Amino acid sequence: MMITSIITLLFSFLFQTISSNYAGYIYHDLSLFTTIYILIALLVIKPYFENEKKYLAVLIITGFLMGITYTNAVFLNICLFIVVYYFSKLFHFYFPYNYLTINISTLIGIFIYHIASFFFLFAVGYDQYNFGNLLEILLHSIPMTLIYTTVLYFILDKLFHQLNLREIK
Repeated sequence: MMITSIITLLFSFLFQTISSNYAGYIYHDLSLFTTIYILIALLVIKPYFENEKKYLAVLIITGFLMGITYTNAVFLNICLFIVVYYFSKLFHFYFPYNYLTINISTLIGIFIYHIASFFFLFAVGYDQYNFGNLLEILLHSIPMTLIYTTVLYFILDKLFHQLNLREIK
């Protein structure tokens, strides 16, 4: 399952690159294809990791790579990924993994990521955009977050059961 997880993350990196290059990410002209595909992939592959330390290592490395590649805020990105992970862990402590709950979890995770980064960047005065822009980013990320989560979960769930893969220990 580790190879499947790495392939999923690499595909999500590629998809993030394509969407950011072609759809753009300008506050005044957002596309419905904008979301954080890498974070979604991390949240979707979580149930296939039994070993929390290995998952956290993958999460930190992925957050580091995304920070270097897309945001230029490496440590903020890693911290936000960890915050979203712990929220997802708490959420799925109460709710099982299925299509509905994984979609709700990733959607709230994307919202947490954007809201937390907005308030942090606003507090330090780095990238100032207003609350209306934040709301627009959140609303534009809903459709693709739900679509990508559903498709990715469907593919991984089918692969996991059809190929009789084991959880990562």
